Parts: sequence; C-alpha cells; structure tokens
Amino acid sequence: MAWSNPSVADFKAYFFRDFPYGTDLNTSVLDQDIATAFQLTNVNINQGLYASQANYTIGYQLLSAHFLVLNLRQSSQGINGQFAFLEQSKGVGGVNSSFAIPQRILDNPEWSVLAKTNYGMQYLALLIPALSGQMYTVMGPAFVPAYGGGGFGLGLNWDTFS
Repeated sequence: MAWSNPSVADFKAYFFRDFPYGTDLNTSVLDQDIATAFQLTNVNINQGLYASQANYTIGYQLLSAHFLVLNLRQSSQGINGQFAFLEQSKGVGGVNSSFAIPQRILDNPEWSVLAKTNYGMQYLALLIPALSGQMYTVMGPAFVPAYGGGGFGLGLNWDTFS
C-alpha cells in the first residue's frame, strides 16, 4: 500500500512550536526549506515499514524535521562547514558534560547520523521496532527452482541438484 506524503502545511501544523516559519531568509524557516527536507525524506524513508497512514505520516514528519535541522545547521556554516561527528563529551572551562550513545547506534552509520538531532532520535525510536523481529530457520533444499524451473534464473536444471 502506498501512503501519501504530508504537505508543507501538515508539517507546519505538526511542528507548530518547533520552528520559526516565515518569509525572511535570515531568520525564518521557509516553505522551500521544508520542501528540500521532504526531498531528502523521500529518498530515505521506506513506506513498507509502516502499518498505517497515521504512523507513516509521523515517521515522515520526524525524518523531515531531522533533515530540516541538518540543512539549517549546514547552511549557517556555508562552505567552511565540516561534518561534526557524534560527540560523547564536551567541556568548557571547568564544566564538562558527557553521555553515552548506545553501541548499536554507533555501529550503524545510518543510525548514527539520525542521532545528530532530537527528531532523528524520535524517528529512530519509531523505526527500530519495525526493523526488529524474530527470525526462524527452515530446513529445505539448497537450491530452490526459480521461475521456469531453472535454479535462480541461471538456466540450471533442477534435476541436476536432486
């Protein structure tokens, strides 16, 4: 089932307190900024992981907000910007702060990028249960006949392997 993507108006209504929407390029989030985030979301979201339109809409909006924040941070740095890898501790003067990112997230390059924003982590919290599941092994023949009787569509004769 193909779910429909939310609109810019839906995004603004969902995140009504989060972003300063407007038309001033220097101080506001523009509709064009949201549309750009939608384009990145379209490339990265898997509709098959969502059981309903409502769940898909929430996931789509969270992932879009994640990309919006990354794009806004990036645009403020211009050509001098550098990718900031995940920081586990920071310190200024005598004040230090540290936190631990779960190893499961650190080990996955796609998930670790989602850890860069609160929206990405919310999206990941919704996504992980859809990716986790039980696996079973089933005993069967080593070669399964593909379409037309050939093994894996390679023109192999199934009778050769029995």
